[in-house]
Amino acid sequence: MSNDMTKGDVFKTLLYFTVPLILSGLLQQLYYITDSIIVGNFIGEAALATIGVSSPVLNIFIYVITGLVSGYTILISQFYGAKEYIKVSRLTNTFFVFIVASSCLAALLGLIFKENILVLLHTPNEILNSASDYLAIVFAGIPAVVIYNLCSSLLRGIGNSKTPLYAIVISSIVNVALDLIFIRLFNWGIKGAAIATVIAQILSCVYLLVYIHKNYPMFKISTNRSLIDFTLFIESMKLGLPRVIQTSVASVGALLLQNIMNSFGIDVVTAITTAYKIDTLTILPIINISVAISIFVGQNVGADNMARAKEGLHKGIIIILSISIAITAIVVSGGWIFMKAFGVSNSVADIGQRFFRICAIFYPILGLENAYGAFLQGNKDVIFSSVGNVLTLAVRVILSYTLASSLKVDVIAISEMCSWVLGAIIFYTRYKSNRWIKEPV
Repeated sequence: MSNDMTKGDVFKTLLYFTVPLILSGLLQQLYYITDSIIVGNFIGEAALATIGVSSPVLNIFIYVITGLVSGYTILISQFYGAKEYIKVSRLTNTFFVFIVASSCLAALLGLIFKENILVLLHTPNEILNSASDYLAIVFAGIPAVVIYNLCSSLLRGIGNSKTPLYAIVISSIVNVALDLIFIRLFNWGIKGAAIATVIAQILSCVYLLVYIHKNYPMFKISTNRSLIDFTLFIESMKLGLPRVIQTSVASVGALLLQNIMNSFGIDVVTAITTAYKIDTLTILPIINISVAISIFVGQNVGADNMARAKEGLHKGIIIILSISIAITAIVVSGGWIFMKAFGVSNSVADIGQRFFRICAIFYPILGLENAYGAFLQGNKDVIFSSVGNVLTLAVRVILSYTLASSLKVDVIAISEMCSWVLGAIIFYTRYKSNRWIKEPV
């Protein structure tokens, strides 16, 4: 069921769309966190560190392709808001052909170069082989992850945030069950966690493909040449390429930051990578509300209603600040307990708790950064927003390397906190300047 965001009460429309989006994001991360909890408790801390050091390597390939999907999402929301349904169908089918080929290539490159990347990152020798084995299996699931994201983007772009939630519910249940079977019952170790994840990803992908085929005949995915439109594809690529550059730089930055963490030893690697899993989960509502703002703005820009688009931003900020303040209180007070849920030692949990106490109080600032950035993206101001994100990442990496010797492990949290403040200032200034109106992309 689609949701036309160009009419009705702004706050209710935004909230109605946002709640399933938040739940989808939380479940998608629980998907990965469940692996870590089960691995940490049933295999050990070394296996937990294996997943931690593998994630940035995997993300390099996923982020590049999903960065391109961002341009597709912006156009889908605007075309749907303008009632140009034929363009939605043509763009979807053209993008599907491209994304399948690209994701298969990404998976192949990952399999070929995984060990080289792990060595370059100074991955501790005791987990090098297990990390390589884990990546070999998980890379095979990249096409399913990418197709799921494409289908989700289509549904969310036309206002349907519930169906992607149902897909994640199904795959999350399957993932937990298979984790327990493969790790606890079959004793497959870290490989079992990887296999469970890939199977669950494939299920969510197939579910959405079947749903779209049955319920949205106009938008169903086909390789029919008559539905291929390279003009629309190029337009979406122009919007997506700046995001690809941003996410590529972000992935390299994540590897550089992983290199800093690896230099502090396996306890710090385990603590910070585990803390990031918790951090990623807790800030997901912030990220997903910003996605809702972007789609809401896109539909209303397509309908030529800028006043309503701005009202969506303002109501979205109210929601995002309320949630971020609540998340701050939860994480600061319960960070140590959350760390222990992963089966880590007290000393590792202490490092993670220190990370939270530095970072979490700035979650409202992160919320503002994402809200204003989402508004700019919904207006196709993607070049500026991407450059702004690259700049904040550069500051984060520079601070991490220059202050590592004096701040030690605290440098990771402090540098991230500073990048959020800078990002909020950059995007708010851009929004107030109105230059995004005069310089459309």
